[in-house]
Amino acid sequence: MKILILILFHSIFMEANGLWSWPWLANRHQNEVIKEEGNTDTLTLMFIGDVMSHMPQVKAAQLDDGTYDYAPCYRFLAPYIASADICIANMEVPLAGAPYSGYPQFSCPDNMMSQLYEAGVDVFLTSNNHTCDKGAKGIRRTIQVMDSLGIPHVGTYLDSVDFQQRNPLIVEKNGFRIAILNYTYGTNGIPAPNPFIVNLLDSACIARDVARARELKADYIIVMPHWGIEYERHQNKKQMGYANYMYDCGADMVIGGHPHVVQPITLENKNQLGVPQRITAYSLGNFVSNQRNRYTDGGIIVKCEIVRNSTGAIRVTNYEYLPYWVYRGICQGKYQYHILPAKHAVENNGFYDVHGTDSVALNLFYKDTKDLIDNVPESQFQF
Repeated sequence: MKILILILFHSIFMEANGLWSWPWLANRHQNEVIKEEGNTDTLTLMFIGDVMSHMPQVKAAQLDDGTYDYAPCYRFLAPYIASADICIANMEVPLAGAPYSGYPQFSCPDNMMSQLYEAGVDVFLTSNNHTCDKGAKGIRRTIQVMDSLGIPHVGTYLDSVDFQQRNPLIVEKNGFRIAILNYTYGTNGIPAPNPFIVNLLDSACIARDVARARELKADYIIVMPHWGIEYERHQNKKQMGYANYMYDCGADMVIGGHPHVVQPITLENKNQLGVPQRITAYSLGNFVSNQRNRYTDGGIIVKCEIVRNSTGAIRVTNYEYLPYWVYRGICQGKYQYHILPAKHAVENNGFYDVHGTDSVALNLFYKDTKDLIDNVPESQFQF
């Protein structure tokens, strides 16, 4: 009942100055325990990669009564996701309603998003190259479904008025005001239909939005671009140039997506304690998809902790990454796309029923990822 009341409250909440601001809904996990308010001087941030929906995934989630259940897909990572104060994921498919479709023009069941929200994701990015796949209906319905559930989102807007009211997204939690900005390099050649707005990766827009976030008293600004070249395992010069520009404009952290493979994390601007204050993740890879080729069958979650000291200055104190692998098969009696914590799955094949060629792929993904991300501590979370 408490969760329902909170959701209803957030679906109608708008500040008098026109800024959509979300005093925070507690993180959730599957047994719906509401998290207590944390330390008001500390905030944990978590970032999840590309949420994709190919038709084999839709079919795997469909129940006999025609509804869709994605809880088995998320259940193993739900405790980790719920450990963050704010968790952000890239929803790379529109919620355009039935009939559902996969590549190249997606539409997925609402439950894929809403059950990920129930598992602990708090904010969804909606600006990506598939935003316009289903035209005006897809953009409008995605926004309306998220709004109806009180789910914060950033990147697409109904019109210029909606854009002015909601951009940038400001999230309030533990006494922090966090600004989240989201942009895409393009929309697969399908322009946003009038009057809808899709945030595009544009230097002038970035500078304007970062400045606006500061005007709105944001304590910390996170820019999340959809960029890069698909399946390239290293960032290119254009990504690096944009990242530097974002920091020059005043961004505090840059976390990217789109290539569908993991790309490096760079650590810069170390403070007196040797902790980097500029953490740039160029691509987190796929959170879930039907892609099975090497490097595409998993991704990473990045988690950071920021603190405010007695002078009001904010700094990064801890950071880590968690590699995960997507298993397509029967796990504990249920056929589904199961997102597995990679290290725990490697060490506990029997628990997850991962054997044979699947076990080989799991181990290869884990090794590839550890070899690539060798400068960031791996999470020691106990699954």
